[in-house]
Amino acid sequence: MDEEVGGRLRRLRAERGLTQRELAEPHYTAAYVSSVETGARTPSGDALRHFAARLGVDTGEVLGVTSPRDDIRLDLDIAAVASDFLAGTGSAPKMRRLARRAEKIGRARQAGLAWLWLARFTEGDIQPRLVAAAEAALGDDIPPYRALAAALRANVLIRRGEPQHAMHLLRTALDASLDGYPHPLLLLTLRAYLAEGHLRLGETAQAAQHASEALRLARGGEEILAELTDHQRRLTEAYLGEGRVADAVTAVSVLHDLLHERALRPVLARCLFARALVRRAEDLEGALADLRASRAAAPDHAVTLELADVCRELGRLDDAATLLSEATEAIPADSPLSASLTFQQGSLALARGDFEAAEAGFAHAIDVAALRDTRGVLAASIDKAGELLLLQGRIEEAADLLRRGLLLLGAEEDIAK
Repeated sequence: MDEEVGGRLRRLRAERGLTQRELAEPHYTAAYVSSVETGARTPSGDALRHFAARLGVDTGEVLGVTSPRDDIRLDLDIAAVASDFLAGTGSAPKMRRLARRAEKIGRARQAGLAWLWLARFTEGDIQPRLVAAAEAALGDDIPPYRALAAALRANVLIRRGEPQHAMHLLRTALDASLDGYPHPLLLLTLRAYLAEGHLRLGETAQAAQHASEALRLARGGEEILAELTDHQRRLTEAYLGEGRVADAVTAVSVLHDLLHERALRPVLARCLFARALVRRAEDLEGALADLRASRAAAPDHAVTLELADVCRELGRLDDAATLLSEATEAIPADSPLSASLTFQQGSLALARGDFEAAEAGFAHAIDVAALRDTRGVLAASIDKAGELLLLQGRIEEAADLLRRGLLLLGAEEDIAK
């Protein structure tokens, strides 16, 4: 065994044009290196790490545990399980075994990537622990992979009710990347998560700004990315079969970038939603396109309701009715979105000229919004119901509605004055 290690050490040193003294310095002597290379001495763990660092490899390659080809195969195995996750058939135990295997042979980057995939597709109390494992493994790696861990850490913080802490983490990572390592995947990831964070905080303008940047960096929809992923996997296999190891390393790196971009699909769907909210003011057709794309990428009740509202504004009332019918079946009665749903049902009835149904819809929306404490919908419902009453000349009823609305909105003091 010692002769095998010595022989590999001698070969690796010769390939790099290093003398025994150059390999040894500053902690060891040329005589010590010579004794290891001849098999007369067994190198200590510290010596192995020193030699590996001087040679630009890891200890596994000096020991003969793995080779560059083995590394690429490990990357391909992780990519295969990641693809299964994206298809909804991923095996957490299989990815966990890959993470443990990577740790055992000293492959921190691959271990970190495996933990990242597990964290991304795991919910509950275990997710923070998986994110922590990924952060620990990727702590000394290149910025793009560290940024992926930062994005998932921000997601954990948001779920814990710490959105401002999460946003600070993301902004810090983005500033650092723009100043020093503007990798496309890194920028895409951080912009997308910042957009989603601002959207959660109700900061639509900031969300749309980051969303536009993220969408500009995205390479395409799921079909295109899936095709590129398959092509890149086959390219990696081909390079490996031809012995073009350096080319295979580059190809498998691109493969992982594509997989991680595909994993951003739900977040990018939220980016489309954020951009649509701002586009509505001046470009209804553009907003419609964004909302349809968002809904196709990751179905969401809020997106469905917004899409129905845009269809109504564009006069596509049948489309709006179909969407609202779907939402009625899907949105639970105790959801905050139920208030928006009833408001839109009233708005659609008004657009069709059915004043009676519109009045009933807005009245119901007021009750539901007050119950669910959705003040924005409550104010809009009161406003629309009042307009409808005034349109019919029912001035006293409109005044009563306004007083009731002010009370519901907590304006008792104003009324008393």
